[in-house]
Amino acid sequence: MHRVTSALQFLAKHWIFNAAFVLGLALRVITMLGFPPAIWLGGDSTSYLRTGLSLVPGISRQSGYGLVLFLFRPFHSFLLVTAVQHLAGLTIGVLIYAVARRYGLPAWGATLAALPVLLDAYQLQLEQEILATTTFGFLVIAALGLILWWRDDRPLWATAAAAALLAMSAVTWPAGLPLLILFAGYLIVRKAGWRAVATGLVAGAIPLVMYLAWFDANYHTVAFNESNGIFLWSRTMAFADCSVIRPPADEAVLCPRLPASQRPDGPTYIWATRSPLKALPGPKFSAGNNALAMDFARRAIAAQPADYARTVLDGFWLTFSWGRPDSRSALHSEKYQFAFATRTWASAATNSELATDQHYYTRGGATPTRAVQPFARWMAGYQRFGFLRGTLLGVVLLIGLAGIARRLTRGGFRHLRGWGGPALYPWTAAMVMLLVPNVTASFSIRYVVPAQPVACLAAGVAFARARRDTAAQRPPTAPAPGPASMPVPESAIVPAPAPAPETETVPAPETETETETEPVPAPAPAAPAPAPAASVSRPARTAGS
Repeated sequence: MHRVTSALQFLAKHWIFNAAFVLGLALRVITMLGFPPAIWLGGDSTSYLRTGLSLVPGISRQSGYGLVLFLFRPFHSFLLVTAVQHLAGLTIGVLIYAVARRYGLPAWGATLAALPVLLDAYQLQLEQEILATTTFGFLVIAALGLILWWRDDRPLWATAAAAALLAMSAVTWPAGLPLLILFAGYLIVRKAGWRAVATGLVAGAIPLVMYLAWFDANYHTVAFNESNGIFLWSRTMAFADCSVIRPPADEAVLCPRLPASQRPDGPTYIWATRSPLKALPGPKFSAGNNALAMDFARRAIAAQPADYARTVLDGFWLTFSWGRPDSRSALHSEKYQFAFATRTWASAATNSELATDQHYYTRGGATPTRAVQPFARWMAGYQRFGFLRGTLLGVVLLIGLAGIARRLTRGGFRHLRGWGGPALYPWTAAMVMLLVPNVTASFSIRYVVPAQPVACLAAGVAFARARRDTAAQRPPTAPAPGPASMPVPESAIVPAPAPAPETETVPAPETETETETEPVPAPAPAAPAPAPAASVSRPARTAGS
């Protein structure tokens, strides 16, 4: 009965967040009912599923998420996979709320910070997809929870766990590696100590080395993928002018054919049927072609640095547009909307491979996405307004930046341990998550959604209350030896003017620090109590004295 009462009191105390949590749970149930068993995104989902079946890493992207699918393979259910991903989304909301409350944010403010991950329609759709997005976002927020939970003197095990989680996010999505490097720099700048830095570096290196060894065992090359050069090359297709770049003959086939104003979105150059990559020898994704594309991209950036910077900033600016999602390609935007969840986004050959792999994974037939009414229609309608506007995300980032600036103006560079306040790392991490895809590939709502909870967490702790003086909360210590606490010899005691019929020992108060100058009245007659060692025996006053 006591436990039930305690649970009810806890729920009542956090009723605002509980209401948002229940609403987020209801939306996730409707999503699962509307689009069973999962939403598939062409070649991306196919690649992850193939890794989950064969334990062979893919070459076109990091395959850490494929290992997650492998762990769930014994259950033969994509419905279970999406259910766990939805639970991960809810857990992200709980972690944000818990950390924000720990930093003194009121219940409504902490709930507000968690709302985007609990209720954002694009977050819900990505949780329903067989994609690495939710796993990556969960690993990053879990690491941030460990980093922020202790304001000072973080345990070494927490530093190690945070670094390991960031490393696992790096083998799930490329943006995780800059976050791990940023964390190492954060420990150094904040003077966490050499033990913390060394622990973080070792713990972060272990998952990376294991993944590199796995990749090398299958492809005899130490790398995370064989596509980073190809994606960077596709980024340069927005501005590349081969009359300026003047590439060598073996790279000239990668030059764009259309004028810059008529060119499609960058990733289209990778997957289109007439992609220049098809003019290269061998498979599209290979070590040789990846190196060739990387060399072309470097030449293009070096020859046209201003055009490259303009392309990156132009894509980054799309993050803060009012509508969602906004992209240079309408087809690319439709991929992340419930209204088009049942559409196939890959070639007939890729869809055939996907159906075969689905059969092996579930030990049944193919499991394409189905739209079940009225739930699918409800979620498509909800997605028209139920998301965090890009402009509001910009406001959230400005709030976090203002909190950091406020801390910097107060402490300056002299107190590095608290430099920038608790919002420094999560805010910088959110900016890295938003900027890196635009530097290396292209803009996509899929890259924005995982950064939203991180930005909200940074804004939530940016104006955290200053810690109270812990000395005031500590139990009182024994007073230093002084006139009132040292034992007094009997010869030094001056007798009372009138003889007392009896004497009583009166203990001094525990917190007394000053010498008593007046005799202390005796309490009502009672059995005498033994005096502590530091107390002074004085004659008790008589009734007439």
